[in-house]
Amino acid sequence: MKRSLAFAMVLSACGLGASLSAGAQTIYPAKDGTLADGGLYGPFDGIADDADWYFNESSYEGSIALSTDERAAAEEHRVVWEYSLNTVSYEPPVAATLTFTIRGAPIWPFPDVVVHVYSYPADLQETMDDFHAGPAILQGSVTVLPYQDPTVYTVDASTAVSEALTSGENMVAFRYQIDPGTLEDANQAFIDALDSDPTTKPFLTIDEAPPAPGDADEDGDVDLVDYASFESCMSGPDTTPGSGCDVFDFDQDVDVDLEDFERFQNYFTG
Repeated sequence: MKRSLAFAMVLSACGLGASLSAGAQTIYPAKDGTLADGGLYGPFDGIADDADWYFNESSYEGSIALSTDERAAAEEHRVVWEYSLNTVSYEPPVAATLTFTIRGAPIWPFPDVVVHVYSYPADLQETMDDFHAGPAILQGSVTVLPYQDPTVYTVDASTAVSEALTSGENMVAFRYQIDPGTLEDANQAFIDALDSDPTTKPFLTIDEAPPAPGDADEDGDVDLVDYASFESCMSGPDTTPGSGCDVFDFDQDVDVDLEDFERFQNYFTG
């Protein structure tokens, strides 16, 4: 289903997963920046200082870093991206994928780095409040090796985007940061995005969500109306069902039989 004013996005790790339709939409960030805590600009205290924000730099957007080594100035760099969903033409729920490119630190002996991707409420304001804006919800994690070439990752952001559309906020944000529970003294990875070139930045791909399993009439539930459709599709083992019955072939063995009926009951919501 479409709507004139809507929003959405999509994510997964290393691969887009579900195929996208010809009508899929691409959304680039409206606001972004790198936020540092500690280091040259004050104590490593979980509070960002005025000098720590780097908004819309002409060079690459961000070093994602976390250093707690006593031999160095303790600091953390988080990279944030905020998206306006006002141009999305699909009704929620939507399928949304966040695609981004990260490379490893060209330094030895830096360890493998776990980068977490969190969603958080966006304000499209580029303020220090983004450092602790929340609730921040983990969307996915990727492991980046030292000296790793730029590598494309995807994360499923369907829930975060759909909720932003449903609430009417029409904004969603993502924060990239090193695993705060890491046991290593120093960690670093890079997103080499150029502010002058939006296509280098992490982007959202938004598409119509596929029908929920068992939801033949695509009304958001699995009820007696869908059960009536299931009955007409029930073909038995090794018998190809009729047109439109794929939604009931839960085990994808090209029939609709008692095994599928067992799974249908699990999806039944009434």
